[in-house]
Amino acid sequence: MAFLEIRDLWRRFPGVDALQAVTLDAEQGEVHALVGANGAGKSTLMNILAGVLPASRGEIRLGGARFTPDSPRAAQAQGIGVVYQELSLIPERSVADNVFLGREPAGRFGVVDRKRLDAETRALLERYHLPLDPAAPVADLSVAQRQLVEIARALSIDARILILDEPTAVLSLHEQDNLFAIVARLRAAGLLILYVSHRLGEIFRIADRVTVLRDGRKVATLATASATQAELVRLMIGHDVRDRLPLPEVGDGRPLLEVTWHGGCGLPSSSFALRRGEILGIAGFVGAGRTRLARAIIGVGGPGASDAVEVNITGQGRRIRSPADAIAQGILYVTEDRKREGLFANLPVLANTTAAALPMLSRAGVLRARAERARANAILAELRLVAHSLDVPVSELSGGNQQKVVLGRALLRAPKVLICDEPTRGVDVGAKDELYGILIRLADAGVGIIVISSEVKELLMLSHRVLVMRDGGVVAEFEAAQASEDQILLAATGAGAGSQ
Repeated sequence: MAFLEIRDLWRRFPGVDALQAVTLDAEQGEVHALVGANGAGKSTLMNILAGVLPASRGEIRLGGARFTPDSPRAAQAQGIGVVYQELSLIPERSVADNVFLGREPAGRFGVVDRKRLDAETRALLERYHLPLDPAAPVADLSVAQRQLVEIARALSIDARILILDEPTAVLSLHEQDNLFAIVARLRAAGLLILYVSHRLGEIFRIADRVTVLRDGRKVATLATASATQAELVRLMIGHDVRDRLPLPEVGDGRPLLEVTWHGGCGLPSSSFALRRGEILGIAGFVGAGRTRLARAIIGVGGPGASDAVEVNITGQGRRIRSPADAIAQGILYVTEDRKREGLFANLPVLANTTAAALPMLSRAGVLRARAERARANAILAELRLVAHSLDVPVSELSGGNQQKVVLGRALLRAPKVLICDEPTRGVDVGAKDELYGILIRLADAGVGIIVISSEVKELLMLSHRVLVMRDGGVVAEFEAAQASEDQILLAATGAGAGSQ
């Protein structure tokens, strides 16, 4: 008998079965990963276990006893701790305050017993080897440290199961190593870790077994020791992912876009050209200047950006001083930080999609609501958006579908040049595959595309050419079909050379 048993679990929403007859076993002292494309049912399953959603049908047993949590508090009472991807701490309060928020030990007259609060927090942190100061204000902590506070909060309920939702999404490599060491200690202490991630490499590094969900159904549970990444990808999306995608032929040799920067804005002198129908990859490590350059091209580089960067589009030099200037010239930018810069989280899908095209959808300053909805429906249908309605808040969509909304907003302006900064960050392999197809179709229609990505394999698979940036300038150029990952990385570090 397994510690966690899930039998024939269903969850129905209006018009869709988010989970269908899911059966799963997991043991204490195990890291059990959950993987699947956006909409596969991972979040729904996690929320049922956490008491956020009720199951429509089926049974869950925990330690042999029937488990039917009707609220997050009921789940916590049974030892279910959850660390969500979106942190929910109070920055102005201390680590101790956040760990025991709503469950603070009280002294006489119901006043919080600060001494006991700090002592219990310190004991918890020492027990699980979490390097935090109970008295430190959360506002002063790094993102990685704040995540440890969330983990401590989850463990403070005497957790038997810890659910981690995309825990490495915003962590550096060193911070990831620290997290993996903590997960290993928790497993050794007998906890069951349910680990939700789209990063398959780390799944094989820390998980004992992995369960694959697709379209609300369990496809397989595999031991990571005997599985491969290619096998997982095939199970997740239903087909193999190729090493290189079939790209359209690039148009004539005349540049569609020429960019030259003459120093300033932290960028040394350098230049590049983009042809019609070409997908140009830009590689480089964090701090190489990739995003700084992209933002300078659209007039968001700070003081002097428009003077430092010269843009020539379709043979005509243009001075771009703002994103509005860039849009007017047909240059659209999709930001790397969709949550903070790309989305209006409190607004519906419709408003997010049409935000940059309102002048085109208005007459005499009055928005034509029917035209707005029709255009949004058309572009999002082309992008295969999965959403119950255009009127749902965009924050309720999966990461991949949020990215489609941001991309759809750019496409409504019929771009000549599309700059995509980390377009697949935070989305799973299934959504990546769809986004790749969208970019290839745009290139085939003659749009020039610049893709900035930290995933070298992605650039080699998707691009016609790859530029490598280091210290703010282009240091190497490769034909993607003939280049290797090692060549790109050597050029990025300064240890190798490419053809200029």
